[in-house]
Amino acid sequence: MKYYIVIPAHNEQDLIGLTLQSLVSQTVLPSKVVVVNDNSTDKTEEVVLSFAKENPYISVVNKTSDAIHLPGSKVIQAFQKGFETLDSDYDIIVKIDGDLIFPSNYFETIIKHFESDPRIGMVGGFCYIDKNGEWVLENLTDKDHIRGALKAYRKETFQQIGGLKPAMGW
Repeated sequence: MKYYIVIPAHNEQDLIGLTLQSLVSQTVLPSKVVVVNDNSTDKTEEVVLSFAKENPYISVVNKTSDAIHLPGSKVIQAFQKGFETLDSDYDIIVKIDGDLIFPSNYFETIIKHFESDPRIGMVGGFCYIDKNGEWVLENLTDKDHIRGALKAYRKETFQQIGGLKPAMGW
């Protein structure tokens, strides 16, 4: 299965490199990764461009934010800007945050879930955070909710829900 990733990013220079390193180290590589540099005032764009030089499937799109005050709307607008640069030749579309680090088999596992049942429309993982040198399950994580930080959608499901909308949060 072919998957594309869109990463809305605002001032993520310190972590976006770790995120991209974990993506280029996947056992099943993404076909395309678009980082939407949303009004960053740091070196986010430069970090992404350095990865794009070595990995031609990575690109960056620059965006200036609109001042809409719906929860999550800034992220959704950035996602949409990146999504619009992609073709429709994918099976899975993924939205992730620019400060996540993935185990090398993360997307292989995501794909296996989708392949296991054609009725599965969305898949995500658990988020762990570093607390005093220990990886602890994020308190917002539970088995009945796919976190906005890392959502993968089957193409048909994504189309059926009409894509992502600002009122959805993330």
